[in-house]
Amino acid sequence: MKSGALALTVSDRPLLGAAILVGALAMLPGMDAIAKHLSGHLPVLEIVWARYFVYALLLLPAAVRRHGPGLLRPSRPFWQLLRGGLMALSALMFFSAIARVPLADAMAVFFIYPLLILVISALFMGETIGWQRWLLVLFGFIGAILVIRPSIQGVSPGVLFALASGAAYGSALVVTRKLAVHDPGLVTATISALVGAAAYSLIVPFVWVMPAPADWPMMALIGAIATAGHFLIIAAHRMATASQLAPYGYTEIVAAILFGFIVFGDIPDPIVWLGIAVIIASGIAVTWSHRKPA
Repeated sequence: MKSGALALTVSDRPLLGAAILVGALAMLPGMDAIAKHLSGHLPVLEIVWARYFVYALLLLPAAVRRHGPGLLRPSRPFWQLLRGGLMALSALMFFSAIARVPLADAMAVFFIYPLLILVISALFMGETIGWQRWLLVLFGFIGAILVIRPSIQGVSPGVLFALASGAAYGSALVVTRKLAVHDPGLVTATISALVGAAAYSLIVPFVWVMPAPADWPMMALIGAIATAGHFLIIAAHRMATASQLAPYGYTEIVAAILFGFIVFGDIPDPIVWLGIAVIIASGIAVTWSHRKPA
């Protein structure tokens, strides 16, 4: 009875789930735009600290109320700490990227992570990957190269930060998959938030620059948007399956393009548009290739 009821809950309202996911993914680049603005006069480490500190502050009460002392006794503590470290590293690398390159470029490069998950699963998880999926990986990297546009002078540091962010995020999702059968999702999310908040709280005093009065609300808003966005993503996945929601995942790139244009006047070059299209097509194809009959 329980498993049947859960399946109904997960897949009963796919259109509403898709609408909620689109709303969440349209919201999150707003956080990135604020971070990009703040990075003009504040250290990136300080901005990431604010994001994690507020995120942990908002998430912890709900987690404690639901799981009590068991929150700090996960079944796989090492993997929880590893996931938290990877997620914190991904956030730092992404905020470092958008401080140097347009939002759309950073987001497009970051979104090679579904392809990286495929590579990591094949190399380290022992999963069998057919030639069709390897071909999709190749196309995805071609799309990334179109966005990166390497030259004789080299590749922009911002692009390298975006690549590192995507690699860390993809690795974190692989670890998340290992943890899914051992610890509740709220426990995993809260531990990751606490790991990031604790780590950056230790480091941030060495780079601290006193924010202006107008900066404090924006720093708090970054954490609030992160919390709201991720809660909405969880809600969406309770109403629809991952395969039903997959085509909407790239809404975040579209939103990043819009925020980049509205806030910073950034318009991607034609070659970047082509690269984004190739990355999106390859990523959706990889995601759909994992679909199994119900």
